[in-house]
Amino acid sequence: MFGSNEIRAWAVASDTHYIFSKLPLRPQVGMRADITSGDSKSPTLGTYNPLFPTGAYFNLADLGGPSNFVHIHPTLNLSLTKQIKASLDWGFFWRQNVNDAIYSIGTIPIFLPSSTGNQKHYSGSSPALTFIWEPTPHITFLASYVHFFPSDFLRTEYTAKEVDYFTTWITYKF
Repeated sequence: MFGSNEIRAWAVASDTHYIFSKLPLRPQVGMRADITSGDSKSPTLGTYNPLFPTGAYFNLADLGGPSNFVHIHPTLNLSLTKQIKASLDWGFFWRQNVNDAIYSIGTIPIFLPSSTGNQKHYSGSSPALTFIWEPTPHITFLASYVHFFPSDFLRTEYTAKEVDYFTTWITYKF
């Protein structure tokens, strides 16, 4: 219960991978699939709240959060050398419930339900390319590029634009 309202929110997640260990570059193909509930504007609270979501839920740009969405995410990981890894993935996003918002990672609505009654589920897609280099067991360098292609309904109703994100990290473990 939340006040006098019932809560009927839910989530389902899957992350499946297979490594072709005998092939060059040891390719690992995978598929992530997630779905979380959205709300139908009823007294029952239906939007899934992850409470403490990780800051890199879908990719390192993380333009949206894990509430009211359907997410399909194929991945390909390669071991270029013993110390250098590459990852290519592409996330595809839909709203689980068109009567609910698209949310940020902090469960704050960033695109409210359409006032025009738009019933489009598809929100966009986001490819990412990441390189990781571990020259020593204590030092890791990471470089990642992420692009977001908003759906036509986000472009027309909210003037959403494509986003480019690039980041580099250096991690020292002791």
